[in-house]
Amino acid sequence: MTAIKTNPSNQLEALEDRQLFSAMGTMNVIDSGVAPSLITSYTLNGIKDYADAGVSNFTRSSTNPGTFAASPTPGEKFGTFCLEPDQEFPSGANVAYSVINLESDPENGPMGAAKASAIRELWGRFHTAIGNNNTNAAAFPVAVWEIVTDTGRNLSTGVFRAGAANPTETAIKNQAQSWLNQITGTGPKANLLALASPTDQDLVFEVPTLSPLQRGQTATIGYWQNKNGQALLKSLNGGPTATNLGNWLATNFPNLWGANAGPNNLAGRTNAQIASYYVTRFNVRGQKLDAQILSVAFATYATNSTLAGSVAVKYGFKVNTMGTASATVNIGAAGSAFGVANNTSLSVWQILRATDQLSAGGTGASRFDLYNGNQTLRNLANTLYTYINEHGDI
Repeated sequence: MTAIKTNPSNQLEALEDRQLFSAMGTMNVIDSGVAPSLITSYTLNGIKDYADAGVSNFTRSSTNPGTFAASPTPGEKFGTFCLEPDQEFPSGANVAYSVINLESDPENGPMGAAKASAIRELWGRFHTAIGNNNTNAAAFPVAVWEIVTDTGRNLSTGVFRAGAANPTETAIKNQAQSWLNQITGTGPKANLLALASPTDQDLVFEVPTLSPLQRGQTATIGYWQNKNGQALLKSLNGGPTATNLGNWLATNFPNLWGANAGPNNLAGRTNAQIASYYVTRFNVRGQKLDAQILSVAFATYATNSTLAGSVAVKYGFKVNTMGTASATVNIGAAGSAFGVANNTSLSVWQILRATDQLSAGGTGASRFDLYNGNQTLRNLANTLYTYINEHGDI
């Protein structure tokens, strides 16, 4: 929803965090426009205003995605709806948000469990009816605003009132009211979270149910050093001289392959250089933990269609907008290697991020080693990463 402001004064909210999949976090997004949508008026607290009401589309930054460990994954496009009709639309090309639970948003007047449940039911019952229909797309946020800002669900009375100055506005209001009338507390409820900002509109988005790791989402360490794996690495993003992969690794995992990784810093490295670097990691004697972790990272990148296109399909990988990052794995007895309890289910993205975080701050000879050279943690991680690469092998 793009607010067309006639009243610039806004209350700015502070932020709260809670746990989901063991961590919430931050998300940096890039505006992809509002569509489908329609311009409509509304009145809030006696003040009339206008909005481009509809689906607010964003792409999660692929180079600086933030720490949130679930979908949307880096580079993934997703749709949201505004929670604050009187707040400005996100400003800038790469907007920073905190991911919080819906009940806590906005923090200066949390909606609470009842309103959050109503929005989840609204989404669960009627989100699929939006499609490319502009009227339905505009009606959906109007219904959300009524739930968030008012005590009832009547768009003609109360704190929030929908506009009806012309046939378009009337159609939007009627559709939104029809949906509000059908929220009974017994309908299906979507898994929703909020994006919160002290300067930009708060947004609601859906976190899809994650699926366990499947065949075709990873490859064994031997694959990435053979002719097919090396060819795939060198073909990403246009060819051997592309640096997208190296920059992505360095940005998202600074302790493993970025600014804090010393000689392992892959920022600015070409695909050809990274392919060669991998072979050196594969050829080490003994435990090949570096190769195991790099293999998972390669699969995560190559299976994300936004990051790498569809080039990995011809090599047998399953490619989609979420990629391997969203696949879940039960970590078994390896909890201490990822900062969580044993037998926790984590996404591949969380697993990689946890390894990066636990490889920070080393000193001496082990300064740039995975897990700072802690052999106990390395052994646990090696078991899990080996399982991921073998269980999801193409």
